[in-house]
Amino acid sequence: MPSRPVKALLVVEPGVDSEQVETSLPSDAEFSVVATVTGADEALRWLREGAADLLLVACAGYSDRALLLLDAVARQNPELLVMVLGAGSPNGFLRRAFEAGADDIVMLPATRDQVRFEVHKLIARRQGAETPASGDDSRLVCILGPKGGTGKTLTATNVAVALAQRGERVSLIDLDLQFGDVALCLGLPPEKTVYDLAQSPGALDYDKLDSFLATHSSGVRTLIAPRRPDQASAVGAELLRDVYSIVRNAFDWVIVDTPPGFTAEVITSIDSSTDVVMVGMLDSLSLKNTKLGLETLELMKYNPDRIFLLLNRAHSRVGISQSDVEAVLGRTPDVFIPSDREIPRTVNEGIPIVVARPQSEPAEAFGRLADLLAGSAVAEEPVIAMASGETGSRRRFFGRKA
Repeated sequence: MPSRPVKALLVVEPGVDSEQVETSLPSDAEFSVVATVTGADEALRWLREGAADLLLVACAGYSDRALLLLDAVARQNPELLVMVLGAGSPNGFLRRAFEAGADDIVMLPATRDQVRFEVHKLIARRQGAETPASGDDSRLVCILGPKGGTGKTLTATNVAVALAQRGERVSLIDLDLQFGDVALCLGLPPEKTVYDLAQSPGALDYDKLDSFLATHSSGVRTLIAPRRPDQASAVGAELLRDVYSIVRNAFDWVIVDTPPGFTAEVITSIDSSTDVVMVGMLDSLSLKNTKLGLETLELMKYNPDRIFLLLNRAHSRVGISQSDVEAVLGRTPDVFIPSDREIPRTVNEGIPIVVARPQSEPAEAFGRLADLLAGSAVAEEPVIAMASGETGSRRRFFGRKA
């Protein structure tokens, strides 16, 4: 926390358990709730007369009232930090809240320590300071994609193995809690999963977590997704924060394969990450959703220098050129993964292509992604045919941000 106490105005919407909210807020000399109000009009009146460092908006599910308040505060008090305390799983609300002006979102229930950390992070971000993180040299990479079927799991498994091949200690976490396929892509039996970890008694430490990590032949230690979709609800943001803290202290790299969209678990993972890889495909619908994903990261004020853009099936000739891609996304993809019939074959075999076909173009591309993440110099830029009207045209395989 900063040197002086943080003064917060708390807005509690109808339908919210105010006791649950209060038990989630820090209770020490460094944080104080200067007032609690129940509606947007009352909050705006208070802000015109009073002074606060932080606005806390507690709402349940999708709340148009909360969005109107966020929009009004962004216009009336643009310097005020705003944190939404959300209860439930609001469909589409997270993105709308960021668009309306929220600086951060914490899903309830949450512990006092978690909320304190998020407040510290907001203030540090406003002051231009670095957010404290577990494992100073460890990197946590979120593999993101607004929609399914873009190749997130393919990317996560191959870049994890590529890093392990370079002698790095790597952990891979399958966050697609309902339909995760990391175990299938790595040929690992789902003997123990994150659901089993969530159900196990006792405090979580590395020794306990280690017993739930499957070991791939490359050395990658993997936390496997639940076996059944109905088990996903047992894994919450609080457990994920604890897991990320532990693995970042034990491994050089933590790769997180995420589900489609910006769920509460994905938001938690992004907040814990050092890097993001946004995965898209060479078709108009995927490019549109990829652009929305990049815009959401911008709304979250994620460091643009740590966002890498990967385009899958970039060899496909579908009438979309590289210049079209750049026009839609506003930047050049960092990595192009070519279409290759060996990719589905290696997936079916449960062997990453960087192992099964290390000399193939896709394997080299995933290796270059690992180098980009690590900050290694790229000595030579391979090229690959991109979709265009000219047969046999060749385009750059790697591009940097426009």
